[in-house]
Amino acid sequence: MMRVITTLISMLLISLLSFPVMTFAAESPIHLFMNGKQLAAEVPPRIVKGNTLVPIRIIAETLGSKVQWEEKSRKVTVVKDDVTIQLYIDKNEAVVNNKKTQLEAAPQLTDGNTLLPVRFVSEQLGVKVTWDELTRSVFLYQQEKEASNTNDKPAAEVTDSPKDTGNQPEAAVATIKSISLDGDVLSVQTNGQQKPEVNVTPAANTNQIIIDLPNSKLDPALKLNSKGEGVVKENNEKVSQIRYLLFSKESSIVRIIIDSSQKLDLKPTSVKPSSDSTLLAWKLTAKQDKFKVVIDPGHGGKDTGAVSVTKRYEKDFVLSLGMKVYKLLEQEPRIDPQMTRDTDDFIELSGRTAFANEMKADLFVSIHGNSAGKESISGTETYYYTEQSLDFANIMHDVLIPATGFTDRKVKQNNFYVIKNTTMPSLLLEIGFLSNRSDEEAMYQEQFQNRVAASIVAGIKKQLNID
Repeated sequence: MMRVITTLISMLLISLLSFPVMTFAAESPIHLFMNGKQLAAEVPPRIVKGNTLVPIRIIAETLGSKVQWEEKSRKVTVVKDDVTIQLYIDKNEAVVNNKKTQLEAAPQLTDGNTLLPVRFVSEQLGVKVTWDELTRSVFLYQQEKEASNTNDKPAAEVTDSPKDTGNQPEAAVATIKSISLDGDVLSVQTNGQQKPEVNVTPAANTNQIIIDLPNSKLDPALKLNSKGEGVVKENNEKVSQIRYLLFSKESSIVRIIIDSSQKLDLKPTSVKPSSDSTLLAWKLTAKQDKFKVVIDPGHGGKDTGAVSVTKRYEKDFVLSLGMKVYKLLEQEPRIDPQMTRDTDDFIELSGRTAFANEMKADLFVSIHGNSAGKESISGTETYYYTEQSLDFANIMHDVLIPATGFTDRKVKQNNFYVIKNTTMPSLLLEIGFLSNRSDEEAMYQEQFQNRVAASIVAGIKKQLNID
């Protein structure tokens, strides 16, 4: 009997000791921003001994640096201008321009991805780093003239797209003229016709929602208190308070904080602005437990789609990529993914749109490969039709371009059947040109498809405000 009691007490102690670990193991994800623009990482960043480690690709692409990997010595070399940094997997020693220095956290290999300490590497390359505990976000900031030339790969000749001159003007600073809440619609009025970029992030472990507007400033007419905050005084059963402030003078980021007693979703909506301003608007709704997302691999069956330069079919490429997107979305607890086709079958366009409309999907993404009469034409395009899809298109395109590495052929409006006849925000993605040898070679590679699939999922999650 005593042995049984001892065993029960031991089991109870073990369960009690393990309980805090189970409770606090799941932390909110870490967000990355460069000059106010959110970055999409292939694998989640992680914090080790107070240091944020991020995938090497993020560092290479956002900081305009070159990265080399030596398998035998497990050494990573990061080079930018006159700075050379050498780091070693699982070692706390780094070498900067032949001078040894100690790291608080060593680089790691996770699921085949190399993670580096972002603060150490960034600051060595002249990039300022700040941490925002409220949103668990890392903000990287570098001068615009440095940030504008992050890709030294020459662009392919494109006849109907603007060419990059290499000298990009500094982003204009928008003035926030008013912030108001009318019923369930939050409106932000700015000067000028150019919409400022918007980053929406749920605050960690609270019901707050954070809206950051990079390259923005507050109109002097918006009064601030002694804490440097302004308050939108509106009575609303969903919202207890809306505050605003200049979050970063250096990066010129205006932050809007929505305090609520319940979990909320912000969905972009349309409000007609006055002639001399731009109006950003969102509808506040109770947070959905599950979102329905339809992935539409184009063509199929008797409809081969475009035929590539090596005689491969578009229908096979888009089905392979679409399935990768679907499988990643299956891992998201708040997303219910659906496919218009998951085999080599032909489905009428009307059948694809009816499938999405009848289930009342929240988003629709059609995946395609492009083709042109000239082999020199290359690049990635994102198409939308309705105004409600424009913000989604911009979000998706911003994560898709670095993932493909192809020429940026911009976001465009077109009345393609599947995006014209769906009732939810809908996009048609032209990933690359199968008629271009370089594009085609990459598009049928597993690693490329995995990277692009992850970026499409990142765009979907950002549109739905899912961590």
